[in-house]
Parts: sequence; C-alpha cells; structure tokens
Amino acid sequence: MHPWMLTAPQATLPESATTAFQAAWDARDPALLPPGTPRWLFLRWLQEQGVLFHGSPQAGLTVFEPRTPHDLSADDFSKRTGVFATSDALWALMYALRERSRVKRMVNAALQVQQTGSWSEMRYFLSLAPQPDLTVTGGQELLSTGFVYVLPPDGFERMPDYDWPGLGRVREPHLICPQPVRPLLAVPVTPADFPLPVRLHDAATVDARCAADPWGFPWLD
Repeated sequence: MHPWMLTAPQATLPESATTAFQAAWDARDPALLPPGTPRWLFLRWLQEQGVLFHGSPQAGLTVFEPRTPHDLSADDFSKRTGVFATSDALWALMYALRERSRVKRMVNAALQVQQTGSWSEMRYFLSLAPQPDLTVTGGQELLSTGFVYVLPPDGFERMPDYDWPGLGRVREPHLICPQPVRPLLAVPVTPADFPLPVRLHDAATVDARCAADPWGFPWLD
C-alpha cells in the first residue's frame, strides 16, 4: 500500500459501551452517550446498523437537497447531482470537521483496494489547504466543530467499483440519492473526535498537479 494510505485505529468496545450506544441510537439522542466517549467510536458502531452518513459544519439541517459538488477527482460519479453520503463514518467526519472559512481546498479519500479474493481494510487520507492569508503549522488547526448526520439508506446508489491506475481495482464507500433526504440523527463532533493525522498542502500547487495528472492523487510528494 502507498504510504499516504492510513487505517483506522484499533479499538475493542466493552459491553457497557455497546449497550450505551444502542440506548443512544434507540432514543435518537447522542446526549445519552457516556461522558468522554469518542464520537468516532459511536459512529463506527452505527455503521453496523446499516445507516449512511453525511458530514457538515452546519447545525440544524432537517433535509438534504440534491446538489452538484465542486470535485477535482477523475471519476464521473463524484460530479453527479444528488445527495451524497457515505457508509463510512470516518470519511463523513472529514467533511463535518473542516473549517470552511479557513480552508481553501480539501483533498481526501476513503477506499478499499482489491486483493486476492478479498478487499483491503478501508484506507484513509486527509489533507487541507489553508486560505492564503492564514499561517498554520498543522492540519488539526483547520478543523472545527461540526455534525455527522445519520441518513436512511433507502434510495441511495453505491458508486461502482473501478480501476485506479497504479492502485488496481478500488471500492469507495460513496453513495448518491437523486431525491431530497431527511436525516435520522445529528451527532455533534469536535476536532478531538478525529483519530487520524491531517496533512497540509498548497491549493494552487495541488490544483496544477491534478490538472496535469488526474490520477496522481494525492498530488503532494
């Protein structure tokens, strides 16, 4: 695997935690989670319940409307008009925690690579480009509070597996729905809830490299 590909930390949940997660989910109330519970662990547990996720810095959203995103990747699926969601909670966290007023561009990924007879673990990457007038020393400085919205899976279409030059056959936890979607739950999250490193990059440099080589992700080193 390429060095930019990261995996989620390993965590074993005690029975008391899963009981608390179930209670919070049944009540649709994340305030019932025990104090100090890392929200990413609760969200990863929710993955097993078959729901989808959408990360946003905005509170109080009651419906998601279809839209056409600004996307620099080489695939056509990511450029379609619809409500986008993911079956992977850590990917949704990237969008929830990005401080939009301070971030000019985000380069990120969550994907699995086909291996002999199976798929790899989910691999992650996140790098943020600060606005030109900002001086920052680490990617975590460009994160802020946000919300991961839990969505029903009905009406969503999964992105087809595809061939990535240099990687092989890949699968992304990326889904789209052409109709408006109402969330089931909103989970507030903070930068401390994100368990992976966040890199920094220069937006103009990466934009130019992307234009020259659309499959050269992540266009950094």
